[in-house]
Amino acid sequence: MSRFVILSLTLMVFINSSSFLNTVATPPGTYQNHTRYVTTACNSTTYPMMCYNSLSSYSATIKSDPIKLCTTSLNLNVKYAKNSTLVVSNLLQKAKAAKSHEVSILKDCVDEMKDTIDELKQAVAEMKYVRGRGKTTEEHLKNVMTWVSSALTDEGTCTDGFEEGKVNVETKKKVKKAVSQLSKTTSNTLALLTHYLSY
Repeated sequence: MSRFVILSLTLMVFINSSSFLNTVATPPGTYQNHTRYVTTACNSTTYPMMCYNSLSSYSATIKSDPIKLCTTSLNLNVKYAKNSTLVVSNLLQKAKAAKSHEVSILKDCVDEMKDTIDELKQAVAEMKYVRGRGKTTEEHLKNVMTWVSSALTDEGTCTDGFEEGKVNVETKKKVKKAVSQLSKTTSNTLALLTHYLSY
């Protein structure tokens, strides 16, 4: 009889231990909570759906950390800036080959886009010093926001040139599409910085 009781108790401990281990390994609702955090954060931006589409796959990395949220957004922003710059650079090369009058406008745009990449990289580097609270952290955060704001301005300056000069409709369309997508991403990054890290 006592052997049966001991065996039963051992079995119960084993079952409870297994349940505990499973709970530790995969906390219920953790993934949903992280995804919900990204969704809520993106709702504070101007283009929430674009924000969510770019950040949702990184929710497990971001968790519920505002610094990781903004750092991830900035890193993606650099990637999108490089892609947009490549689009305009390819158009510039074609214009040069065709000896088109669009060369100078496209060159100016490429220069602005390169400045954008540099400014966003500066923001990423500055984010490494944004930790906790205090005057020093606040100063670094202001620098981050200044760099991102400057990037947004340069993106706008790029497309302004196409309004003033005579440019092929298709060229203008391709540039505007690439830069517009980038500007929306940069705007979202700035919104996240403002809502989640401003003091």
